Parts: sequence; structure tokens; C-alpha cells
Amino acid sequence: MTPSFRRALARLTTPTGYLLLLGTGQIAWLWTERLHFGMVIPLAATLGWIVLTIWLRFDGRWAAKYAALIVLIGLITIAPLVSAMITRTQLGLTFENDGLAKAEVATDRLLQGKEIYGINWQGTEVQGYSHIGNGREVRHFNHLPMTVLAAVPVRLLTRAVGMPFDYRMVLMLFLLVGMLAVSLLSIPFPARFLVACALLVSPALPVMTITGHDDIMYVAMIMAGTALLAHRRPWLACLAFGLSAAFKPFGALAIPLVLIVLWVTWRRSSAFPRREAALCLGALAAPAVLTMAPFLVWNAGAFWRDVVLFSNGGIPDAFPMTGFGLSGILVALGVLAPGGSFPFGVLQLGGLAAVYGMAWRRLAAGASLGRFMGLYAAAFLVFGFLARFFVDNYVAALMSFVLCILPLGKAPLLSGRRLDPVDGDGAVLVNAA
Repeated sequence: MTPSFRRALARLTTPTGYLLLLGTGQIAWLWTERLHFGMVIPLAATLGWIVLTIWLRFDGRWAAKYAALIVLIGLITIAPLVSAMITRTQLGLTFENDGLAKAEVATDRLLQGKEIYGINWQGTEVQGYSHIGNGREVRHFNHLPMTVLAAVPVRLLTRAVGMPFDYRMVLMLFLLVGMLAVSLLSIPFPARFLVACALLVSPALPVMTITGHDDIMYVAMIMAGTALLAHRRPWLACLAFGLSAAFKPFGALAIPLVLIVLWVTWRRSSAFPRREAALCLGALAAPAVLTMAPFLVWNAGAFWRDVVLFSNGGIPDAFPMTGFGLSGILVALGVLAPGGSFPFGVLQLGGLAAVYGMAWRRLAAGASLGRFMGLYAAAFLVFGFLARFFVDNYVAALMSFVLCILPLGKAPLLSGRRLDPVDGDGAVLVNAA
């Protein structure tokens, strides 16, 4: 990396740069979708964004500036999410993702003691999405059980108070968890500002959350686990990473990296911490095992068809090869048909083996927050790009993680020290990554 490129990258990775680049995209989206939010929310978000951008031109008071960013997140992300829930009671489902409707119906079915896998969703609100892929979305539920189980307490509460249930209530809770996790990162306030912008002020992950995609759930758990590792809370960190894996396979990609970090740390101890190791391994595995096992016992065939075969091929109406990865390229070139088959899993295993092999060497040399996030983003890219489909919400999550790498810098994992050098304008120096 040349000195001139380092300087240019350092100028770009400032709070002002992130807020201008990412905030512009989200505000533009709010204005284009003002039917759902009215004029007040886009206007308030725009004014708040302008005021904070101007304030960033002045030095100092970073704790106050970070607090102001939290307020802006409330205006630019949380307020539109709440408004969309209210508007839905009047307009019905409009720009919402089909996964939101499925999760809501699945939650009600589960509370009634009914199956959620291997069923037909005709006659429910999911039927409104029957135009997608010749009705494949009403024949399969490819979400992991934790997605539904996490909604059960919220659904019971709304039922008790007589409120309509919207799955975005659950997503909002995880959004708040993500905000808390970022606030607890052991990095300076300017760097925290950048991470918060990357995750919660952009046309990527926040927009996906507002429209009902559930990616914020595993993203929040990844950030919580990272923050807990930095604060020397390995057992709680492992529980957070285990929960991320229970929500979506992308969350599981962090587990080998966590194991490498822990193994390197334990190996350097005067006595191997067997009890801590057992607790950490249990915390990593328990969420996925405990949430999936009952459904495998209930109807293993239905679970396998909906969750595994539908997403990876193997049944006639599997999710088609599409998106921004290798499969989309091969389909666009006419090499493969969208409904065909291809051994993407073999490519994924090979690619991930290369990433984790590199991770073993890099993390053994020194585990930092930035290095950990960079390796996780690399595993995410390989797994997603070589998958059967690599669609917009996956790209949005990947973009958010990539934008976190430089701000996280050299702050060490499993240590309370802070190593990120930050200049007077809040730029995270590139040589810290």
C-alpha cells in the first residue's frame, strides 16, 4: 500500500467521510419511500444529518458527538422502522420482505403447537408473495428455528396487551443490542462513530432492517461477541457467537476464528483453563443445537428439505441460482440454468479452508479487532460469493462488516487496552489496520 493511497484512505475513513457517504444514501432512500414515513421523518433525519455533519468540522467533544450520532440513528433508522410498522396497519404489506410475513405466521403456528417446516403457506399473509418464483415462497420456510423462537416473547407480549404483531418489533430489539455492542467496543469514540455509521447509518443494513430482513439479528450478535472478546469475557462472547450461528449460517463463519483466538490465548497460559474451555465450547454449540434439535425430532425430513435442500439445491423448486456471486455470473453467461445444480458446497469448503488457514497464521501472530473482522469478512465473502445465491441483503451485511475493519484497527482481542491511533479529525490511521 503506497503512502499516497494510505493518506487518501485515511482522509476517507473519517467520521465526516462515513457520515456523508453512508448517510446520503439512507436519506435519499427515506425520501423515495416517504409514502411509508410521511414528510416529518425524512425531514427530521435530513436536518439532524446536516447539523451533525457541520459539528464534525469542529475538534473535540467526541463523547457528545457520538451521543448525537445515537440520536441521529433514532431519527434515520429507528423512527422509519416504527413508522413502517404503523403504516402497515393501514396499507398492509407493501415493501416488506417475504421473510417477515413467514416469520410472523410461523411464530403464531409455533405458539399453537403446529409445524413450521414442510407446510404450505397458502391462506396466510405469505400468499401475497406467491408471485415470486412460481409460488416457491409459499411452499418452503428456509429460516432457522431461532428466527422464530426469538419472536415468541414479543408475540406473547403483544397478544397480552392487544397490539398487532409486526416482526420488526423483534428486529428493533436486536438493532438496540447492536447499538449497545458498538458503544461497548474498546476503541476511541471517533472509531466507534465510524463503526456505528457502517452498521446503522447507511443504505445497506438499516434499509434491509426497515423492510423486514432479519440479518440485523446475527450481525448484532457478531458485534456483541466481538465487544465481549475485547473486554475479556470469553464465555459471554462465545454465547453471542453461538447465537449468531443459530440465527443464520453466516453467523457460524465466525466460530472457527473465535476458536483460533481462544486456542492461542489458552496455549499461552501457564495452565490450560479446562473449565473455561468447556464453557466456551458449550456456549458456541448450545444455541444452534438446542434450537434445531426439537425440530429435527419433530420432522427431520421437512426441516432438511426447507432449510438445506431449498437453499442449496436438491429439490425441483429450490431457490434459483442468482445474485451477485459466482452463480449469478454463470447464469448470466448462459453456462448454468437458474434451476440447475452445481457443487457450490465443494467450492465453499475449499475457499473457507484457505481463509481459515490464513486466519490461523494471522491471528497466531497477533489478534486484533480489525484483523478478526477482516478475516470474518473474508470468510463471509468467500462463503457468499460461492453460494447458490448471493443476494442484496447478504451484500448489505458484508458491506457493513467491511466498513468496520479499519475503525476497529489494532485494538487487541481479550485485552482491555486500546491501540487505535486517531488523529485530531477523528481519522483512524490506516497503519493501525
